[in-house]
Amino acid sequence: MKGDYLVAEVMQRELLECAPHTPVATAAARMRAAGCGSILIVENDLPCGIWTASDALSGTFNSVADLQQPVRALMSAPVRQISPEATLGEAAQRFQREGIRHLLVVDENGQRCGMVTQTDVVRHQAAASCLTARDVASVARRRPVIVTADRPLAEVRAELRQQGIDALVVCDDERMGIITGSDIVGALADAQLDIAAGAIAHFPLLTIRQDEPLFAARRIFARQGIRHLGVTDAHGSLVSLLAFSDILDVIESDYVRDLLAEIEWQAQQVKEGQRQLVHQTGLTEAILNALPIGVQVRNAIGEYLIVNEQAAEFLGRPAADLLGQRDEASAPATDGGEWPDDAARLASEHHPFVREQVLPDGRILLAHQHQVEVDGAALLIDAAMDVTDWKRADALMVSEHRILELIAVGEPLSVILSEICQQTERHMPGASCAIELLDGDGVTFRDAVAPSLSDEFRSQRIGLAVGPTAEAAGAAVYLGHPVRVDDIASSPLWAGRHACAAQNGMQACWSTPLFSAGRRALGAFSLYFHAPRPELPHEQTVVTHAARLATVAIEHYRHLSELRRLATTDPLTNLNTRAHFLAQAEAELARTVRFERALAVLMIDLDHFKRVNDSNGHAVGDEALRLFARVFADETRSVDLLGRIGGEEFAAVLPETGEEGAQEAAERIRRAVEAVRCVGAGHAPIAFTVSIGIAIHHAGDSIDTLLARADRALYRAKDAGRNRCALASVDD
Repeated sequence: MKGDYLVAEVMQRELLECAPHTPVATAAARMRAAGCGSILIVENDLPCGIWTASDALSGTFNSVADLQQPVRALMSAPVRQISPEATLGEAAQRFQREGIRHLLVVDENGQRCGMVTQTDVVRHQAAASCLTARDVASVARRRPVIVTADRPLAEVRAELRQQGIDALVVCDDERMGIITGSDIVGALADAQLDIAAGAIAHFPLLTIRQDEPLFAARRIFARQGIRHLGVTDAHGSLVSLLAFSDILDVIESDYVRDLLAEIEWQAQQVKEGQRQLVHQTGLTEAILNALPIGVQVRNAIGEYLIVNEQAAEFLGRPAADLLGQRDEASAPATDGGEWPDDAARLASEHHPFVREQVLPDGRILLAHQHQVEVDGAALLIDAAMDVTDWKRADALMVSEHRILELIAVGEPLSVILSEICQQTERHMPGASCAIELLDGDGVTFRDAVAPSLSDEFRSQRIGLAVGPTAEAAGAAVYLGHPVRVDDIASSPLWAGRHACAAQNGMQACWSTPLFSAGRRALGAFSLYFHAPRPELPHEQTVVTHAARLATVAIEHYRHLSELRRLATTDPLTNLNTRAHFLAQAEAELARTVRFERALAVLMIDLDHFKRVNDSNGHAVGDEALRLFARVFADETRSVDLLGRIGGEEFAAVLPETGEEGAQEAAERIRRAVEAVRCVGAGHAPIAFTVSIGIAIHHAGDSIDTLLARADRALYRAKDAGRNRCALASVDD
C-alpha cells in the first residue's frame, strides 16, 4: 500500500525449521529457546507445514511418550506464503481473511526469506488516529476464562481448545496471572504434563482500564512484548481480556464494517412493502449522500441499484447515469483499472474483500466489497473511503523517522538536508527543493543543498544577501514569513537575476524562512517549479513539516559544532587545547616521517607573567594572554599548529620548516610580542616579552621528545636573561 511498510522491512529473517519426524517435545523446546511462536516443518528443502503455539493446544498429551510423536501429526498445512514486496496492509488482510497469525515470506525465486506475523503488522502500522478514537471496551467484550492455580495443565489445554481461545486467566489467592499458547509450548518442551496451571502462569497479569484508548494498549503490547492484557473497570475488577488480534481487526475495517451492516439492513427493509419503498429509498439516499464514503450496490448481473454521490464522484459519472447500467459500461477511471468483479469469489468464500485503489488525481481509496442476500437475490455492496489524508500523514511520518534516524546517527548536515529535499520532492512531484543556509551573521547565504538543481544554479544562490528584493528566499527571511512568487520573470524580487532562473527553466518559487527556537535566522526552505501552479490542500503541511525538520537538523548540527569547538579550543585564547594540540601534532609528525619532510617545534613562555597578574589583577593577565594569542596567530602561517599548553606556556608545530626557518619564525614572534602593549591597571601600558625554545625534528623523534627538547631550550633562554630564542641541540 502507498506509504505502507513492505513485508521485507519488518519480517523476521531467521527461520526456525525442523524435519517432519521431529518429536513434538523437541520442536517445542526449540521454539522456546528461540523465543518465537512458530516452527517451519521442512522436508526435502520444501516447507510442508507449520507448527505454532496455537497448534500446541491440539493433540493428546497424556504422557511423556505422547510428546515423542512426530510434529507432522499436529502441524498445520499448507503453509500460507506471501511475497517480501507485499505491504503490511496486504498481510493484515490475509491474517484477517484466513484466520492465521503467521505467513512464510517467499521471494519470486521460491527462496524462503523469513516469517511475518500478526504482531509485526500491529507494531508497525501507523494506526494512531484509529486506535486513539476507540477505547478498549469497544473491542474487549468477551468475559475472560478464569481457572485456579491448582487446575491441572491438561484441563487448561482442554479449556483453551474448547473455548477457541489462546489465553486464559489464572487465579492464585489474590494474585492473577495468565497462560498463553507460548506457555503451553514451554510446558511441552519441558515434558511438564502433570503440573498445575500456576506453575507455568505469568504473574502478575498486566491490565489496562476499559476506558483507555486502544492506542495506549498497543503501546503496552509493544513495550512489554506481550499479546494479552487484562481489562479492568473503574473499580479495578477484571471484566475482559484484550488480545493483539483485537487491535488488528480495528485497524483494518471496523468503520467500514459498521457501515456495511447499516447498508445491509437498509437493503433488507425493501421487502416490507411497496408502501414504505419510496420513503425508505429517500431516507437511505439521504443517509448515503451525507456520508464521506462512496457506496454502490449491484445485483447479480452487475447493474447498479444504489450509487451515492461520493461513489459517483469516484466513478467519474453522475449517479443518475449509473443507475440501471451494468458496471462494464461505467468502469471507474482508476490507475488500477476497473472495479474488480469478485461476486463469484465473494459467494464462494463468504467474507468481505478489502483493497486499495489510486485515482488519477492521486487520491487513495480503501475499497470494501461484501455480498448479501435480500429475498433470495444476491447483492454486491461496494464501499470506498478516501484515505488519502491518512496515507499522506503516514508517509510523512515515515519520512520524519528516516530524517530523525540520520540526525541521531550523526550523518553530515549535507546528507540530512539532501534527504529532506528528496523526501519533499517525492511528496510534491514537479518541485525542485533547495535548503539555502545563512552565514553566522544571518544576512548572507553561504551554501545551498539542492540535489535536483544544477551546480550553476546552486552556486548563484551563494553570496545573496537577505533583503526585501533578494529573491523569494532572501525576502522570506527578511520579512519573517513565507514568500510565494508565481512568475519569476515579472517579479521585482528577481531584479537583475531573471536570466539565471530562466536558463534553468524555473518559473515559480515558494520560500519559507527557517528560524531557530530563539528566532535566529538560519536560512530558507525553497521550492522551485518549471511552471506556475496552485498549491494543493495537503502541500502546506508537507512544506511546514520539511521546514521544521530542516530547522531541527541545522540547529542540531550547530550545537554539535559548538560542542566540538569547546572541546578542542581554549576559550580564553581561541587556540587549540593541550589535548587537541598533541593529537594534531602526532598526526603532523606521522605525515612528516612518511614523506621525509622537515618539521620544527617551538615552546614559548611569557616572561614574568606572574608579576603581571600580581600587579594588575587576573583580568589584565587574561587580556595579556589574549593579546599574545593574537600576535602568535598573526606571526605564524595558516598551516602551523598552535596550542596553549599551560597557564602562560604555548607551543607551535611548524611543518615543512628546517632550522633556519624555525629560528626566523621564533625571532619574528619574539619581536612582535616585544612591540605590543597591554593596558594595565589605571590604563597604564604594560610591556611583556617571551622566551622561546626551538627543536628540530630528527630521525626517531616523537612529539614528546621534541617538546621536551624545545622545553629545555626554552629554559636555557630564560636562564640567559629572557626575551630571547634558544635552539635545542640533538643531545638536549
